Amino acid sequence: MKYFILLLFIFIFFSCDEYEYKKPLTPICKAKIDTNATGIWIFDNIKKYNNFNIQLDTHFLIIYPFNKNEYAIIFNSTKQKSNNIPVIYKGHISKIGKYTFANVKWLNDESEYIYYAFKIENDSLYYWGFLKNKVPYQINAKRFFTKHYNDTNIISAIRVYKKFKHQIPLIPNVE
Repeated sequence: MKYFILLLFIFIFFSCDEYEYKKPLTPICKAKIDTNATGIWIFDNIKKYNNFNIQLDTHFLIIYPFNKNEYAIIFNSTKQKSNNIPVIYKGHISKIGKYTFANVKWLNDESEYIYYAFKIENDSLYYWGFLKNKVPYQINAKRFFTKHYNDTNIISAIRVYKKFKHQIPLIPNVE
């Protein structure tokens, strides 16, 4: 139980400095499942910006669709001391022009969405959040985040994951 609390604290700690809002960037009903994002992703490395304080142990993500618009995202540590208790999120993709964002929140509906810019290239997943103290209080979110998509002055940290090549058949066909 103490390891679960520690893992929960780590998530709360690193996400609380990233911009979050009560509404997603685009409505869930307009989201589409991108099968390139589904699968098992192994944490590879992290590049921090703006003195963003995050400590990540080795872990993996399992991303799979649980309906036609949203994903379940399971974060699980690979450290034996963590008791391997997964943390579960839900999210959906927002495509705004040429930019792609994930709207992610705790599975509990009362939490707010964290907007993560992301891209998938060569079996690697890259995603990054935006520091809340660098985002103006009142913004047009779509315009602001597309304008600052790659702006290292407001990016928190780019997390890099490698796709696990030997997929377990847990990704359902949602079409």
